[in-house]
Amino acid sequence: MKVNRIAIAFGILAAFTFASCKSTDVEAADDKNEQPAVEETKEDDSEDFSEANKALIEKAEAARLRAVEAKAPTYYADFFKATDGSFSGVKDKFAAEPKNDYSAELNEIIVRFDSMQKASLAQALKTKAATMAESDLDASILKVGEEALSNYDSLCASSGSGKELLAQAEIALKAYDSLVNKGFTAMVGRERKAAIAAKKDAESVKCQVAKRTKDSYVKATEVFKKAESAYTYRNNEAAYNGYKSAKESYITMFETVKKDRADAEAALEKAKQAKLEAEKFAAETDETNPLTEKVAGIEDENAVLLEQDSFANPEDSVIDVESGELAETAAKIADEAIAAENSADNADGGSAVDAK
Repeated sequence: MKVNRIAIAFGILAAFTFASCKSTDVEAADDKNEQPAVEETKEDDSEDFSEANKALIEKAEAARLRAVEAKAPTYYADFFKATDGSFSGVKDKFAAEPKNDYSAELNEIIVRFDSMQKASLAQALKTKAATMAESDLDASILKVGEEALSNYDSLCASSGSGKELLAQAEIALKAYDSLVNKGFTAMVGRERKAAIAAKKDAESVKCQVAKRTKDSYVKATEVFKKAESAYTYRNNEAAYNGYKSAKESYITMFETVKKDRADAEAALEKAKQAKLEAEKFAAETDETNPLTEKVAGIEDENAVLLEQDSFANPEDSVIDVESGELAETAAKIADEAIAAENSADNADGGSAVDAK
């Protein structure tokens, strides 16, 4: 029994040993069949800003064009040239290395061009304000605009940031826009009344039917009507310019017809004097050498030598500009503007008296 147990134990140990050796051999075979490991290529993790750069360059080009259209190269020649040079430099870098991030530089350039556009528009409005009467300008608003443009000039000279430049340019543009608009508001009511008065003067000498002026009369009145529409919709500058243009046309017509009439009257007077002298000479001749037959070339006694102008119902040709909804609204606005202006003048006068 004892021998059998030893034999069984030995058999089990041999079986485990054999299985272990077999497993080792299989693993070794599998190792031989494995493919060699392929080394992974590490990709470049850096971000590509090419498309973003292109979009910003396009925005900068558009901002530059707006600045040019506002005449920035004239108003701010040195600053525009410097900014344009920076822009060209960034575009050169982008052409060489398009993937790099140039957003900071391009955004600064865009803001600088935008600031130049607004500052240039403010400069143009400043020039326009200079043509207006001082009494039509709000002194407090004028001061704000002047200070903002002065600050802008200083920032340009000291290479201020685009954000600072844009802030001052926007203040200046807003101030001068308000200043000019208020100035036109004060002026347009007076110009409307002047245009109506000039129209009535032109009609008093029949410009609406006179051969040399009737077409001009129609055109001037159309301009006046457009000015009425602009004024009704608070487009004060367009209204002012329209009224002024119509007024000047009416005045020119009036002077033209007035001169024509004066020339005609002078010619008629001269003809009358010539006729009197001829009659006197004829009477003297008749006494010494009377004519008994009609002589060729001598007009009949009652012949009309000068044909006078004939105005058939000239009032029917008058174009009415003082009736209708637009005209009534424009007239009301004009009266309010003039009343406000007179009130302001009276207040200033009262203040001056109080001060004394």
